Amino acid sequence: MSHNPYEVLGVDRGDDQATIKGAYRKLALQYHPDRNPGDRAAEEKFKEITQAYEILSDPEKRRRFDMTGSADAMPDMADFFGGFGMDDALRAFQDIFGFGRSGTTASAGEDAVVDIELDLREVVLGSTREISVTRNEHCSGCDGTGAHPDHGLSRCERCGGQGRIRTVRRTLLGAMQSVTACPDCGGRGSVPVKVCPECGGTRLESRDRKISVDLPAGVSEGHFIRLRGQGHFPPDDGPPGDMILRIRNVDYGDFQRDGYDLLYRTRISFPQAALGTRITIPPVEDEATEVDLPSGIQPGERLVLKRKGIRKLKGFGRGDLVVIADVYVPEKLSRKEKSVLQELDGSDHFKPSS
Repeated sequence: MSHNPYEVLGVDRGDDQATIKGAYRKLALQYHPDRNPGDRAAEEKFKEITQAYEILSDPEKRRRFDMTGSADAMPDMADFFGGFGMDDALRAFQDIFGFGRSGTTASAGEDAVVDIELDLREVVLGSTREISVTRNEHCSGCDGTGAHPDHGLSRCERCGGQGRIRTVRRTLLGAMQSVTACPDCGGRGSVPVKVCPECGGTRLESRDRKISVDLPAGVSEGHFIRLRGQGHFPPDDGPPGDMILRIRNVDYGDFQRDGYDLLYRTRISFPQAALGTRITIPPVEDEATEVDLPSGIQPGERLVLKRKGIRKLKGFGRGDLVVIADVYVPEKLSRKEKSVLQELDGSDHFKPSS
C-alpha cells in the first residue's frame, strides 16, 4: 500500500480540491464494494484511495504531508493508515458524497423499470434479449458537471471547495461537531460559473439505450430481474440505480403451466379413445412431437413425458410435459349411430366395471 496520497489518487501536488475530489470520485465508484462483491483486492484499493483523499481534502493534513513528504514521518498519519478499516472507508465515502446523511440529497440513482413479455420457448429454455430503455445519464454537453463547457467550474466560496460544512455546537456534554453537505454546491466543492445550456445545470440528460440481457429459463409472470447499475444516473455523485425487468406476461400458446410442468389438453373421439390414436403436440422447443395414446385411455387420464417441460430456475433438471386426454361426447346422433351405440351398449366391454 502506497503512503503517498498523490500517487494513490493519480494527481499532482498543485491540483486544486475540485480536481482531487474528481479523481477520488472516479476511483471510489470503480472500486466500491457494492460494484465488486467479494473482491478483496478491490476492497483494499477502496480503502487506500479513501485514506488518500481524507489526507488531501484536509488542508492541515495536506500541508503537513507536503512539508515532510511522508505519512510515516507523522505519527498520527501513520496510525491513520494502519488502523483504517472498511467500515471507516465506507463511512468516509458516505460523508464525502452525502449518502445517508440527513439534510442531503446525494444518493444512488432511481431504478428504471421495464416491462417485458416472453413466449413459450424463452421461458422453457431461457434467451438473450436486447432491451430498450430510456434513462437519465450524465449530460454529454458538460460531462455531468452542470457547467457551461466554455466557462467551467469555480471553487465554492461557502465551503472553500471542501464540499462539507462543519458545525460546532456547545452542549452540556461539551462541544459537538457535525458535518453536512454544503447547501450551495451540494457537497461537490465547486459550482458552475455558468450553467450548461444542454441540461440547464441539472447534470443529466435522457438517452435511449439498448442493453443485452440474458433471461434465465423458468421465469414466470410477475418475476423480477435486477440488473445492477443499469438504471438512472443521479444528479449527485452517487452510483446509478438498477434496471428492473418485470415479466408482465408469458404467452404459453396451446399449453398451460403448472409449476415447471407444461400441460397439453387434447380432445379425441370415443372411437379414438377406445382404439388408440396418434396425436401431434405443437412445438415446445423447435419441433412438434408425435405421441401415441394407448387404446382404452380414460377421459382426463394423463400421459407424462419426462423432462420435456420447463427448465428449472436456479436449479437442475426440468419439468415434465403432461398430455391430458379429453374425450369428446357428441351432442347429436343420427338414427344409424344411435342404433350402433345401442347394440354396443349391450356388450360387457362397454359396461363400466364395478
